[in-house]
Amino acid sequence: MNEIVVKSRAQRLVGLATGFGALHVAHTGLNLAFTLVQLLVLARGLDQSRYAEIVFLTAVGFYVQPIDQAIGRANYMALRPRSLGVAGGGPGGEVFRFLGAQAALLTVLSFLIPAWFGLDDPVRYLGNALYLFGCLFTAYWSFDLQSTVWSADLGRQFAFISIIRRLLFIAALGLFWTTDSFLLFGVATTVIVIAFMAVLASMLRGSAIWGLRSAPVTRGGIVAHWKRFWASLVFALSELFVLNSPYAVVTVLLGVGPALVMFDSVMKVCRLAMAGTRTLAEIFLPRISRQLLGGEMPQARRGLFLVIALCVAASAVPALAVLLFGQEIFDLLLGQNNVVPAAATPVAALIVLISGFYQPATLFLSYLNAARLIRRVAQFAFAGAAVYVLLVWASGADPVALLWIYAVFFASVSLISIICSARIEPWDSGRDG
Repeated sequence: MNEIVVKSRAQRLVGLATGFGALHVAHTGLNLAFTLVQLLVLARGLDQSRYAEIVFLTAVGFYVQPIDQAIGRANYMALRPRSLGVAGGGPGGEVFRFLGAQAALLTVLSFLIPAWFGLDDPVRYLGNALYLFGCLFTAYWSFDLQSTVWSADLGRQFAFISIIRRLLFIAALGLFWTTDSFLLFGVATTVIVIAFMAVLASMLRGSAIWGLRSAPVTRGGIVAHWKRFWASLVFALSELFVLNSPYAVVTVLLGVGPALVMFDSVMKVCRLAMAGTRTLAEIFLPRISRQLLGGEMPQARRGLFLVIALCVAASAVPALAVLLFGQEIFDLLLGQNNVVPAAATPVAALIVLISGFYQPATLFLSYLNAARLIRRVAQFAFAGAAVYVLLVWASGADPVALLWIYAVFFASVSLISIICSARIEPWDSGRDG
């Protein structure tokens, strides 16, 4: 009897360690580690001029990301009811058409945008192009493909191959560090991106998703999916304005230089914290979506606010670290490229803390078919971004003042998002447009 109990407990522990939640946390941890290590390596391995170019190219990835998010969320909203047997029929080949069109767009942008820095040095151009290719297709993997795979409850398998993929990206950074060749780093990450597209296709061959490749594409299906995509894109664009508009403002007012690096450094720490809180929210997404599809509103709302509270508590840890040890943290991250003044430390900590409110509220709104509430948050974000730009311009473009103004803007959008989350309705596949 004791042996049976021990074996049963061991099986449960193995199940927990290899389940979706554990693997997704492990994958997110590796993503955080990669982001941190890449920052350390590139900030020390590139001169200031080249590093500023890389900051710009990274920011380009942020601006394209709303399309990736919109496609992934639209696919999730279309496929999730079908995977749970709540709604019959569902989308056809249009899901793969949207994925294919985005992959083509990202490839073109990868080689077009770096030409802005000039083509006089082919090695420098190609290194930048392949770096941007890796950035753009990492977002494609994390949003377009991941959300699509999640809809069919294949998150565990996807997380497993994503862990291997990320480990190889970290190894590619080691290749750059040892060879000092940024082009070789770009070639390595490009090979990894292409190879794992093939691995994912092989994994999906036996799934219901794979069958959609050959499903007929109808005009009605395209229109229905476009409505899902458009609602998701509007919300994703509002997220772009909230999280990335300062990049454009700083670039226009102060150019590609120290001020841009300062804001990027603060937002890198913020994004590291948001990656953790997003992972916490994503782990509960399947359960809450089931509750909404089943009409279990009290349980869904209670779960949503518990997750928000958990995310705020989690973001408080890095916020406190930045408040107490801000200069040491930015020195560690940026080395000789650290241009973050001590006066920016309190507002940087505040921005990190606010992200704990913003991330889970907006994630649940964007995935849970709340088109009406999404529009309200988006309208507020667009209007708030316009006010933010005016205030920054009026302040004389002081970098630290810019951060304080941004913190107020960020907090306001977070508050509206939480209020809208409290008003989320039961999932109704008939109103996803």
